[in-house]
Amino acid sequence: MVRVAFIVNPISGRSKKEQILAEIERRFTPERGFVVALHKTTGRGDATLAAAGFAREFYDIVVAVGGDGTVNEVACGLVHTKSALAIVPAGSGNGLARHFGIPMGYKEALSIVEKGCSYKLDAGKVNGKYFFCTAGVGFEAIVGEQFNRASSRGLVTYIKVCAKVFWNYRREKYRIEMLGRSREERAFLITFANCNQWGNNVYIAPYADASDGMLDIILWHRAPRRYFWLWGFQLLFKRMKRSAFADAYRIGTLSVEREQEGPVQLDGDAVIMPPKLDIGVVHNALAIIAPQKS
Repeated sequence: MVRVAFIVNPISGRSKKEQILAEIERRFTPERGFVVALHKTTGRGDATLAAAGFAREFYDIVVAVGGDGTVNEVACGLVHTKSALAIVPAGSGNGLARHFGIPMGYKEALSIVEKGCSYKLDAGKVNGKYFFCTAGVGFEAIVGEQFNRASSRGLVTYIKVCAKVFWNYRREKYRIEMLGRSREERAFLITFANCNQWGNNVYIAPYADASDGMLDIILWHRAPRRYFWLWGFQLLFKRMKRSAFADAYRIGTLSVEREQEGPVQLDGDAVIMPPKLDIGVVHNALAIIAPQKS
């Protein structure tokens, strides 16, 4: 019997959780070889505690049913355990799910839970806090902060928030230490990417590999306003690496120091952190269930 636990965020995204729960009940039965547990989250951090508990009870798969925040919390509870993460996307960006080719439809995603393949997944860390898709400072952190406060979700809302922040944003000054060198500059954003996108198929790091033990660092120097729509095209069509205004590195550790504390984007959520940030990666931190690679 395969032991599968579902951790459901009842308020994430726009998906109808009743339909998802009904499909789970229909498919994952003892007659089909499954032992199932269900947990509905009640607040921030609850999914991590629940996932860790299911791992201690030796569940084979723990499924995050929700958005990027729910996926992050569930994955945090599974680091260095033998329980694999699976995802039924039910949020706005769904960055980690999209990176691994997990379908956006819940029926198709549940089919991957049933018969998908297991892959190793790295975990990024910023000052000890895990991220599994992307993290970053500067423009993207401010966007994450404001998007989380928006009254609606989805790609259209995200673009509106980006445009609003972009027109008023002023670059911050950073001291960056990586590859044995130190540099200072004012940057538009610095992304630490374990996966290839922020979500919604917005590809900030098109060639990132979530299991190579490295992070793709995107250092975006400046952002003249007249190029806003060009950058949108580059992000959506995996052309950002070719930008004349951004540099890309693939490394395991670095440190970034700002002039003051401020938001850091971790898998879509903005977290206030001190000026000094230490960034690294935990190789093969957990397993993830995803479609078979072609």
